Amino acid sequence: MTESEKQRVDWHSGFEGGLMLSLRAYAKDIEVEREHPLSSEPLRIDYLVIKKRHDVYVDNAIGRDYRTYNIIEYKNPNDELNVDVLWKVIGYTCIFKSLGKTVDEIKASEITISIFRAAKPVKLFKNLREKGVRVEEQDPGVYKVYGMIDIPISVVVISELRDSSLKALSVMRKKADEDTVRQFLEEASKYTEPGDKRFADAVLQISTMSNKELYDKLKGDTSMCEALRELMADELKDAENKGVELGIEKGIVQGIEQGIEQGIEQGIEQRDFDKISDMLRRGKKPEEIAEFCDYPLDQILDVQNKLK
Repeated sequence: MTESEKQRVDWHSGFEGGLMLSLRAYAKDIEVEREHPLSSEPLRIDYLVIKKRHDVYVDNAIGRDYRTYNIIEYKNPNDELNVDVLWKVIGYTCIFKSLGKTVDEIKASEITISIFRAAKPVKLFKNLREKGVRVEEQDPGVYKVYGMIDIPISVVVISELRDSSLKALSVMRKKADEDTVRQFLEEASKYTEPGDKRFADAVLQISTMSNKELYDKLKGDTSMCEALRELMADELKDAENKGVELGIEKGIVQGIEQGIEQGIEQGIEQRDFDKISDMLRRGKKPEEIAEFCDYPLDQILDVQNKLK
């Protein structure tokens, strides 16, 4: 992927789609806020997942430890994840905890932190362990960090996730697993809710950009090609409609331009006709008009015939 392509890729919208689809089974019981503001200044956390009911249990690898307020930081493949970034997220979490309307309204015991990244932050884990911080893998791709603060911290390595309910996240990385992509496409092509389809489209944009060869291969597979078409039906329809609108608009513009051109041509022809007619009526011979006015003789003779 070129630098310009990297800049154009909206990783966060893709991740938002993957996150929402990963939690879609709990849509009625949780709320997800993107770029939750921490103050009147531009200080925001990427996502805040709020459980609306305490008895809701999110049964997948990223949500089993969710409490009331779950802060999520997403790092795209081009972002760094080091100890300073980790402390920044912890700092944002502390600010969030302090922003309750009353003292201790937002309790530390009701907060979790999750940081998502495509690849394992090997240097970060090594750095933490050297400082006596414990890093343990709780589920494939989900690492718990103990010993920094009392609030639970998870680092989610998207490339290592094996939970089948998290396919929407797993496909958003380079060298995505073909079987996982196929399963995601088949599942997503059956979505009927507009929100689900929109999130799936955001995921698909990131996944296809990161795995062009794989998707080119899948387009040759009849079932996968049909799933892709079904998934992108709305986008294809919009493109078709825009193409028709653009064609009509272009036709109108061309018609106006042609009308103007024809009007100008007709105006010039009428002006020449009137001028030649006037000179003929005054007794000028066609040859004289041709010589002095630089009109083609054939044109003058044609006007002369029309006046007879």
